[in-house]
Amino acid sequence: MSLGYGGAARLVLSDGESAVYAYGCTNLNRADNDPCEDGEIYVELRPIASAYAPKRTKRYPDGVPIGSAENVDYGKMLVEGSLKVTNCSNASDIGSGGVDVQAWPLIFRIALRIQLDGAFPAEVWYFK
Repeated sequence: MSLGYGGAARLVLSDGESAVYAYGCTNLNRADNDPCEDGEIYVELRPIASAYAPKRTKRYPDGVPIGSAENVDYGKMLVEGSLKVTNCSNASDIGSGGVDVQAWPLIFRIALRIQLDGAFPAEVWYFK
């Protein structure tokens, strides 16, 4: 069973150190649902990539597999400007730091791909 909401972000511009993603959200529970890709997520690579310290074991010499980004201080990134979000027009709720609550899962997925691959993903999405 679906909760009826989700989002998608697509890499628009990157110089290898920072990236801009265009994102849009959908909420099937709202009558005025209009999933336009008019939001922006700006993120820098260094604070996310440097936060990851792989835990190596005999079984996992390259590091224990992770399911979410580790040791990333998103609040500090917002304050320092290494993470900025321009909310999309279809934002269902604005949470901490003035950021669309539906943008956070996209940010978390971007951060995970950065820590796993060492580069910005071309696109991320979710639907719950």
